[in-house]
Amino acid sequence: MSNSSIVKWTSLMGLYLIIFWMLVEWLMPIVQLTSTGHLGLFLVFIVLCLGSNIVNLNGVLSFAIKFLYIIWFLMYVYLGTKFFSVDSMMKIAGDFGISVKALIAGDWNDVTDSFRSILFFVLLWMTIYLIHHWLTVKHTVVYFFLTTIIFLCLIDSLTKYNADSAIIRVMVLGTLLMGVLFVNRLFNGSQVKLQAKHYTMLLIPLVLMIIGSSVFAFLMPKKQAIVNTPDSIAKLMDWKNGQNAGIGKIGYVEDDSKLGGPFEEDSRPVFEVAAKVNQYWRIETKNIYTGKGWVRKPGDVYVHTFEYGEDIPMSLKPGKEKNTDVATITLKKDYKFIMQPYGLKSIDQPNDEKSFYIEIDGEKIRPSINEQKVLLPKYSMSYSTPEYSLKALEKTKMSDLRKLPKEYDQYLQLPVTLPERVNNLAKEITKGEKNVYDKANAIVSYFQYNGYQYSRTDVAVPKEGQDYVDQFLFDTKSGYCDNFSTSMVVMLRTLGIPARWVKGFSEGDEVSSDNGTHRFVVTNNNAHSWVEAYILGVGWMSFEPTIGFDGFDNVLNDVKDEENEGTINPKQKENEKAKEEKQKKAEQKKKAKQEKEQAKKEEKKKQQQLEDKQSQNETKTTSKQWNKVITIFAVIVLILTALGYLTRKKWMPKWLLLKYRFKGKNNITIDRLYNDLLHQLSLNGLSKEEGQTLSEFAKLVDKKLGTDHMSNLTNIYEEYLYSNGASTMDKDKIIECWEYLINRITG
Repeated sequence: MSNSSIVKWTSLMGLYLIIFWMLVEWLMPIVQLTSTGHLGLFLVFIVLCLGSNIVNLNGVLSFAIKFLYIIWFLMYVYLGTKFFSVDSMMKIAGDFGISVKALIAGDWNDVTDSFRSILFFVLLWMTIYLIHHWLTVKHTVVYFFLTTIIFLCLIDSLTKYNADSAIIRVMVLGTLLMGVLFVNRLFNGSQVKLQAKHYTMLLIPLVLMIIGSSVFAFLMPKKQAIVNTPDSIAKLMDWKNGQNAGIGKIGYVEDDSKLGGPFEEDSRPVFEVAAKVNQYWRIETKNIYTGKGWVRKPGDVYVHTFEYGEDIPMSLKPGKEKNTDVATITLKKDYKFIMQPYGLKSIDQPNDEKSFYIEIDGEKIRPSINEQKVLLPKYSMSYSTPEYSLKALEKTKMSDLRKLPKEYDQYLQLPVTLPERVNNLAKEITKGEKNVYDKANAIVSYFQYNGYQYSRTDVAVPKEGQDYVDQFLFDTKSGYCDNFSTSMVVMLRTLGIPARWVKGFSEGDEVSSDNGTHRFVVTNNNAHSWVEAYILGVGWMSFEPTIGFDGFDNVLNDVKDEENEGTINPKQKENEKAKEEKQKKAEQKKKAKQEKEQAKKEEKKKQQQLEDKQSQNETKTTSKQWNKVITIFAVIVLILTALGYLTRKKWMPKWLLLKYRFKGKNNITIDRLYNDLLHQLSLNGLSKEEGQTLSEFAKLVDKKLGTDHMSNLTNIYEEYLYSNGASTMDKDKIIECWEYLINRITG
């Protein structure tokens, strides 16, 4: 390899290395702000794209490698599959089909995470190809450089991401990149032979200038940042907040920092359950109340790890061994966490490469592979629902709470801005109760009989300086589960009772039953929140304060008759008379439920018959819709064809560049290159006249374009014609001349 080729190769490697680090600066905030994860795997894809360009890999082979890598990424990240498998590929294909249908219907919430990743990879792929074009053909990346700076400035100004260091790094890298490209253009436009010493002599002043300006900028005094947001940006943020304040769809979300606002119903299924009984499904707890919502403690998340079949370290202890049951979950949405029944003991699915970890602060359980969160689409769990002795609960004392260790202080946290009247109300509600359990139930009962109403639409958002709980308790008295559960947790804490906010799903709807195992469907409408309070000597116990929800039947009525124990709902315990009345109501309710289920089965049969009749009509309707789609598609194709023909002078040269790059230089012949060039010149008004020699025509073209590349290429072509296909010139130089002329034509 000649000295010139070594310098070119080294320069190209340096350019791509700089581009790689600038792309890293793009990925870092995206991954951090969206909690995407797997930064290393995205960087591997960037290396694949850049590497294939550096070695000028065959286009088909390059495409195949990148495509297979994307498929592997989707299987590994979303299904936990390390190697290619038919089942995993079918699952990915199914998600792709669901997402395409969702996009056509305009339902963005149904687009799967795997499909979003595909779009991100395609965008990344196109971006790298565009950068490669700028580097090798245009010899400038000023647009990419400026776009990167603008992107980081906006991210730094409008989000929590701190891009100060990133902007400095990009300024240094971008200046170096543009300087190297300028040096390359100097050598390409001159007759000076490219040598390492000449190249280095030009680069040294550039590097010294960058180092000097960086040191100068670091040492100079800095102007203090503006305190107030500029009016234009403030208006943009106000508009954004106004958009977010609209009606949202109900469902599980991880961000609870700003509660309030109306929700519309969403009956799309989230998961299916096969179990003996219907029940609540716990996902996580949150401890820090801000006055506007719930947040988790900033900083690192500490976890316990465990494997299949191992006991899960949870603060909620399971019930008796003899009451152990099994529940099987089948996900319909790509949630990377476990739905927990109360009394969860272990995850019993047969062993594979997955393990699990439980976040200590919120008790969310996640499946993982190599410490990376993955999707577990189906799993079985052993659990035993905990039961509580009513006798033990009624013996609890408020004074016992002072014996709790320091670790429970986090469950008493309250913002200093909490209005005093919240505490006063809690004391007023519970003043006649002696034990901890009855005080908690008094708050539950308070919501039932004091004018509060359950609503998903008539729900206010607290104003600036207004507390979320205070607004609900004293002003609106209308809301959904978040209002009731948050208010109860806060009131319990004002009394000194440790409490935490719980998120998950309420009971689903039964859809079938077989040999004692029932199948339930849980939808987005079942997304729910409730309360867990800590009672010394008993442990953590769940409470349901939301109006219209049945709650938990997990208290053993062992006060009067210890031989005939039965479970009662703590929400229904008001006094002895109320207990008896509600037991009768429970029996009536059970009977009514059985009758309702029977009626529901009969209704389903009728509904099935009706659906069979309607299916033919739906098929006809679907056929008409497809005819419309095909017609629209045909019209679009015709329009695109006409536009393509009218704009062929612009896109055909680009297509030729792309075509020959995919072929690879070893598969390109100069006669084909030259003839395609003549055709493009003809389309742009530079046709070879009859009787005019190639050399004469080449001089005319060079004069028009202000270059000598056409004459050089013509000399090589004539040498090729008259020497039986032999050529003494380097093929890289031929392609460089040809690409330069093609780009000048479209210039």
